[in-house]
Amino acid sequence: MKGARAFREAFVSADLLDPDDFTDADARRLRYEIYWSLYESSIYRNIHKWAQKYKVDFGLYRYVRAVYNPAYQIGEFYKNHLWGGLLDPEAGDGKSKPSALPIVTDSDTLRSAIGKLWLWSNWQTRKDIVSLYGSVMGDTAIKVVDNVKRGKVYLQEVHPGTLIDVLLDDAGNVKGYTIEEERPDPRRKLAEVRYREVVTREGDNVKYQTFLNDTLYAWNGDAAEWSEPYGFVPLVMIQHNNIGLDWGWSELHPAQPKFREVDDLASKLTDQIRKMVDAPWLFSGVDDPAKKKKTVTTTADQPTANSPEASREDVPALYAPQGATATALVAPLDIASTTAYIESILKSLEKDYPELAVNMAQVTGDPSGRALRINRQPAEIKVQQRRPNYDDALVRAQQMAVAIAGFRGLDGFAGFNLDSYDKGDLDHSIGQRPVFASDPMDDLELDRAFWDMAVVAKNAGYDLDLLMKRRGWSEEDIKAYKQSSGYKAREAAVKQLTNPNPNPDPGQPPVRRPINNQPGGPNG
Repeated sequence: MKGARAFREAFVSADLLDPDDFTDADARRLRYEIYWSLYESSIYRNIHKWAQKYKVDFGLYRYVRAVYNPAYQIGEFYKNHLWGGLLDPEAGDGKSKPSALPIVTDSDTLRSAIGKLWLWSNWQTRKDIVSLYGSVMGDTAIKVVDNVKRGKVYLQEVHPGTLIDVLLDDAGNVKGYTIEEERPDPRRKLAEVRYREVVTREGDNVKYQTFLNDTLYAWNGDAAEWSEPYGFVPLVMIQHNNIGLDWGWSELHPAQPKFREVDDLASKLTDQIRKMVDAPWLFSGVDDPAKKKKTVTTTADQPTANSPEASREDVPALYAPQGATATALVAPLDIASTTAYIESILKSLEKDYPELAVNMAQVTGDPSGRALRINRQPAEIKVQQRRPNYDDALVRAQQMAVAIAGFRGLDGFAGFNLDSYDKGDLDHSIGQRPVFASDPMDDLELDRAFWDMAVVAKNAGYDLDLLMKRRGWSEEDIKAYKQSSGYKAREAAVKQLTNPNPNPDPGQPPVRRPINNQPGGPNG
């Protein structure tokens, strides 16, 4: 995949009324390169063809660097919290055994098939690449690979920059696509050629064509053209942040001006400090040995092996005739004020990105569980808003993969075929799971608060069962609590107090209970 050759500002802006620049393949490739270079902190380096024009168009300092760049932190946050964590190999629902992707279904057969699909796909690792691509670049995709020779069906992440064209229906289902990327030449191995895969839907048949450069070529060793009776195109698209276009917004997209501003200022500040540390000299009455006829000269601004960026580190040495005087040779800079201004931009970024402020290690003292929850709530809301795009796409990809594996008659997928989707045999969903890992001490604090509330409610005559249900207890949990030895002992004690002798001897006088808990009652 060759990157975009030139930078155009229109390629990194989304005009909903004129989306052509945003959706164009070259525009997207440039955008993905910029976002990814932000993630790896190489955005201003001239290793990118567009870097120099990018700096010029935005009026950035010549030696700007990614001094403060939260893109990596943001990308890692979503990689860790969208689908991050360990999978249950048996594709459980997350109740008896934690799972990063709890599968909700009544079919144990489907659950087992999904577990096998994850194994074949190495999904424990690959799922995090999908979410990283999506959060950093704005778009990501999952392709269902039907590898007949290996006898396996598996899920594969797709770099969005390889998708030259994708045709969607009104529901967002893929009706056709073209993938294009650079690959080693299979004929000579030493050269690179352009691989192209064109997939179209013709009724229930899916037609595949593969090209080497612009010529049909059998990359699979069998055929350059073939059809499969899937009834669907086995590819799903994911927009990280859907803004109403066919392609999504990166999590980094709206903050780029602030990223540039703070990097520009911080780079100038650090370079100015560097110059102040290496103060210049004024040589009075000494001719410049390099240019004797010049009255005032500066050192050459030419990169060398020892000083690749000379102007960034050097302050010119000045030469003047005898009797010359000098004022400040380094422009004065209010470092404290400049630093404060940079910090104000960083605080603004943290308001835009609450995920940057979820680290409670910065809080002094011992933060309570409530303080942690309040601090994390804005970031948690963002994650919960992003997850449905990913979860829904994964469900559709898993349904396709299980249907194809059943159609091929693969072991572990018996009972499924290409008609299983329409029959509802593949129905399932990704269940709710916490965004942040549970802290045992936090759980204890929540339990204590609940039981304190339960005591107050019970004394007020409020039904405990109803309280449990309102607090999210399931019928199974309530039943288990009522069967516990502690609950039974408490109920027996209450019954004993209210009816101490349920079968009294008819010949014995009734037992009179003291009134007001006083021995013998108020009359002694």
